[in-house]
Amino acid sequence: MPSKLLAVDDPLLLLEREVHAEIGINWFLDREIPKGGYVRILAESLLLEEHLGKTRIRTTEGLTTCMEPHRGWTIASSSWICFRKRWLDQEQELITVIQEETKRTEEKEEAGCRSPTWSILRALQKINKAKRLEGEAVMSAPPFFQSAGRGDLNFWGEDDGPTVVVWESLSELEQEQWSKKMGKSKDWVVWCRSWKKDAEQRPFEVDEKKSSQTAASKPNSKQERKRI
Repeated sequence: MPSKLLAVDDPLLLLEREVHAEIGINWFLDREIPKGGYVRILAESLLLEEHLGKTRIRTTEGLTTCMEPHRGWTIASSSWICFRKRWLDQEQELITVIQEETKRTEEKEEAGCRSPTWSILRALQKINKAKRLEGEAVMSAPPFFQSAGRGDLNFWGEDDGPTVVVWESLSELEQEQWSKKMGKSKDWVVWCRSWKKDAEQRPFEVDEKKSSQTAASKPNSKQERKRI
């Protein structure tokens, strides 16, 4: 069989064009790409600056930063764009929520709590075809859940359906709130740290003894999954 160069299957080249473009003025990232497309090499990163009331928001190099001294934060620009769509006309409330969630996440990490990766959350979601994520922070909750929230704070969507719970990301009050809802449904999966035998049982572990289902653990990890 004759060989052929791999370059034969490469896509057609896009030509570089000198197009004067300024984000937010004559170049909008959510608009249709010009016919034929084009490549433009820039010497410096582009900066998008917007004002929401008196609040200045700057986006560059994939990061969005709130410039207010008492409400400052930096998150992925893709997350900011997604949140603005979901918190339409509530930008000031969203800015405050992100600041509070950022501080809370830092405190959790200092205490040794680590968030599961999105691949782990995706695997947990497949166990019961979960639609909701309970736990995490508004910035770290993956968008492949139809709804997400923690305690009284709803990130997006409706608080309903099969659920994945990230136990350690919940405060004691939030754990208590979810435990009360837990009895109304058996369609949930909990991601949590392994627990010593002589330690006080957590609500889902107490309920587990009444069920014929078994618990699965993640190999070589201090975390485990519980399904009821």
